[in-house]
Amino acid sequence: AWTSLSNRCCEWLRCCGGGEPRPRTVWLGHPEKRDQRYPRNVINNQKYNFFTFLPGVLFNQFKYFFNLYFLLLACSQFVSEMRLGALYTYWVPLGFVLAVTVIREAVEEIRCYVRDKEVNSQVYSRLTARGTMKVKSSSIQVGDLIIVEKNQRVPADMIFLRTSEKNGSCFLRTDQLDGETDWKLRLPVACTQRLPTAADLLQIRSYVYAEEPSIDIHNFAGTFTREDSDPSISESLSIENTLWAGTVVASGTVVGVVLYTGRELRSVMNTSNPRSKIGLFDLEVNCLTKILFGALVVVSLVMVALQHFAGRWYLQIIRFLLLFSNIIPISLRVNLDMGKIVYSWVIRRDSKIPGTVVRSSTIPEQLGRISYLLTDKTGTLTQNEMVFKRLHLGTVAYGLDSMDEVQSHIFSIYTQQSQEPPAQKGPTVTTKVRRTMSSRVHEAVKAIALCHNVTPVYESNGVTDQAEAEKQYEDSCRVYQASSPDEVRAAGGRLLVTQARLPAVLLTLGPFLSSVLLSFQEKSDADNRSNFYSV
Repeated sequence: AWTSLSNRCCEWLRCCGGGEPRPRTVWLGHPEKRDQRYPRNVINNQKYNFFTFLPGVLFNQFKYFFNLYFLLLACSQFVSEMRLGALYTYWVPLGFVLAVTVIREAVEEIRCYVRDKEVNSQVYSRLTARGTMKVKSSSIQVGDLIIVEKNQRVPADMIFLRTSEKNGSCFLRTDQLDGETDWKLRLPVACTQRLPTAADLLQIRSYVYAEEPSIDIHNFAGTFTREDSDPSISESLSIENTLWAGTVVASGTVVGVVLYTGRELRSVMNTSNPRSKIGLFDLEVNCLTKILFGALVVVSLVMVALQHFAGRWYLQIIRFLLLFSNIIPISLRVNLDMGKIVYSWVIRRDSKIPGTVVRSSTIPEQLGRISYLLTDKTGTLTQNEMVFKRLHLGTVAYGLDSMDEVQSHIFSIYTQQSQEPPAQKGPTVTTKVRRTMSSRVHEAVKAIALCHNVTPVYESNGVTDQAEAEKQYEDSCRVYQASSPDEVRAAGGRLLVTQARLPAVLLTLGPFLSSVLLSFQEKSDADNRSNFYSV
């Protein structure tokens, strides 16, 4: 009987979205064909709800000795034999401290609720049998076909099915997920990308078999199967076919099928539960309070011992503790809370760090106690902005003040090529020729201009099309896409060299060199201005 009851409980938990995560089969465009119940696609970063707010705040305050000490002092005044003065002299300061804390926590919870509501209320387009429908992010279900526009946040973990890009790929910005500023290249499922229109996704009988929800954002295993073809098509899926929630589409318009929602999102599973934070300064004050309380106990015992423990000496100890309680001032806590509020207010309105959001007003003083700053690479500190400083070619170096000399070398190379007679057909004998300085400069500049994976894309009225080689380079709608923002910034000058064999390039070498060479200096603050990168 117990085994039968436990099995029923496990089935009930799985039905309600609980229990152990399992692999899943998701049918495209048919969320009703689900083999288990999935959580709602709701983001919730709040620490409390309506019923747990006040008890939770009070518990987090009185679990530290500093606050518990003043609570016990105030409660002792209800005992007539221990009362030393009016009740308000103890309860008003304590009530003020608690009121400030409760108001501060309430403001932070309201701000967090507003941010979560803004994310959950973002509107997306969903493909249905009746056409395209608008749906909120919180209403998206597993199996829905969602259309995500350029520069729009991906609302849930999805499999990439189609893109408007003719090259059959798209770039994602994942800085909010893994902290990397480099764009990630994603590829759609080949079977669905070949369909004439996005609406045809609802006409085929296909499904995705995916692994159970995992915390790993760098790996994925699954298969895509189309059953209505002869023979049936099955493709393996990897991380290159995924669109994780929290990323932003950087190119084109994409269509994906939702795999994971709510608490099963990769981004949510990698986020720890919200908790109340306490700074090192508060912990030090709490430790000093314990030391001072120990000193109070010793002094009280000494005072009672001088009276030879006469009468009800234990009450005398408590009275002495109350008399000496001003050694631990409650105003210290008031000043700390008010100071933190002011610090947070100043940080949010500092003109030197615009856009700063203070998510926790309980530990702003921690910024002033940083001893070590650990970083993985220089791009984290320099915002990945590169500007040219110097070009090294063996024993010769060209700086910003010698760009005219570099330009003259480039002119001489192309002038010689245009004046040379056409090569005659027949066997040629290769001889080792010593390269001139002009040829060395030409090869170095050409390597800078060609060694990249930048793709030119033409954008007009929100519609993005893949650039073809025949397009005119002076098109004002042209933008560049690449996995690295450094290459995107340098692309405006780099790609001009692809037409270097044309005589017209001689007219564009000036701006070409300035845009290429000026894009390779490491942009840094005043302390790092002496750094330079050589080619």
